Amino acid sequence: MKPIFLFIGLTLISLSCQLHAVEPANVQESENSISMLWNGRILWRYNHDVGEGKPYFHPLANADGRVFTDVRPKDHPWHRGLWHSWKFINGVNYWEENRRTGLSDGKTSITSFEHKISPDNTVELSLKLSYAPAADPRPLLSESRTITVSAPDATGAYNIVWRSDFTALDQDLVLDRTPPTKEKAYAGYAGYSLRMTEELKAGTFTNSDGLADAKAHAMPARWMSHTSRLSTTVVFMDHPGNFTFPSKWYVGLGTNYMSPAILYDEPYELKAHQRLSLTYKVHVSSRALGQEEIEELWQSWTQPQ
Repeated sequence: MKPIFLFIGLTLISLSCQLHAVEPANVQESENSISMLWNGRILWRYNHDVGEGKPYFHPLANADGRVFTDVRPKDHPWHRGLWHSWKFINGVNYWEENRRTGLSDGKTSITSFEHKISPDNTVELSLKLSYAPAADPRPLLSESRTITVSAPDATGAYNIVWRSDFTALDQDLVLDRTPPTKEKAYAGYAGYSLRMTEELKAGTFTNSDGLADAKAHAMPARWMSHTSRLSTTVVFMDHPGNFTFPSKWYVGLGTNYMSPAILYDEPYELKAHQRLSLTYKVHVSSRALGQEEIEELWQSWTQPQ
């Protein structure tokens, strides 16, 4: 009988070790960031340091700890993982930063940050931001931003739903971009954007109509996905309530970048006290997702039963 009891005991010890090896998701907070950990690894971190101005997600990772966002790369040091930035507001550049000072001609400021953590570890982030020329600190544009990050499911997959309400203050505004031309086709960007690492450049961008990589650039689509050779898929979804839906997409193969380019065709005029609302969703999976599966995810988000 002793061998049987020994076997049972070893089995129970093994099961106990396996259970302790998989830790539940938990949230960690610091003065300037909030993070979700999964089995001891960071799934995502939202950085909201007022000294940096533009808040952003970095790292974004899958359940295996594979990080796919890049922050402040040498070619474009103003790229910040998953983030939002306007390009021009009334002719002032809020996008590019001086390589020496790290500052833009237009200043994006965080004026308040709050968050709620649900019992299931869903995290809701609420921010107020303002936009003003660096030469004149009086704000031209205000923003109320709400980001809801779901708790990871059993596979470690999670969703980020981002909604912003932009309001022009006391004057009319023109939200603009560098216009694309035949000589400069890779222009037209502004808004919510995702910059990925060099390691993932071997992956493929595919849109909701099945167009891939360069063929998907500047084409309207409900969503854009990126699947790496490591079988990780990130899906960036447009919402039918957005004013350019389905938006044309900027697909930067050289920079491993994608963005719904809402100003690609033309500037947007925002009259004084007028509001502009935008909503997007990003889905992060630790496995490769097929076209039909992604479409179902988009449908379930935009057309809930």
